[in-house]
Amino acid sequence: MFTRKEDRLLKTLNDFYDYVTSQGIDKNAIYEETGEGFAVVSFPERGEKDCIYNIAIVFYENDNDVEIYVRKPIKDFDELTLLRKLNSLNCEYTDVTFLVDENMLTVKSHLLSQGKLENVLIKMVSDVQLAQTEFIKI
Repeated sequence: MFTRKEDRLLKTLNDFYDYVTSQGIDKNAIYEETGEGFAVVSFPERGEKDCIYNIAIVFYENDNDVEIYVRKPIKDFDELTLLRKLNSLNCEYTDVTFLVDENMLTVKSHLLSQGKLENVLIKMVSDVQLAQTEFIKI
């Protein structure tokens, strides 16, 4: 876990855990990994037709930069066709990046949160909705 200094620097992460707890979600259900200057939290989210999405949020120690990843498993796909579809989506949506990594369709976004968890949650929900809308078409 973090030292006292890191706790202060990652205020948005601490706010995230406070929010999760206030919503009745068990903090232990969230995977966390820390590195030098950042922390990643990851948790499942129910998608369409019992599909489970993986949501990962990267909090950086500057308490402003945040990356959000919404991932969905994909199997039995034609790589060229998939890459063409992802390229088309990347041309259509300029505030996110669509990619495939380790057989996972992914929407990636970067956010300057200004240290406000509300900004992170709004963007996360928006990215999940976008992923659910577009991934089902792929």
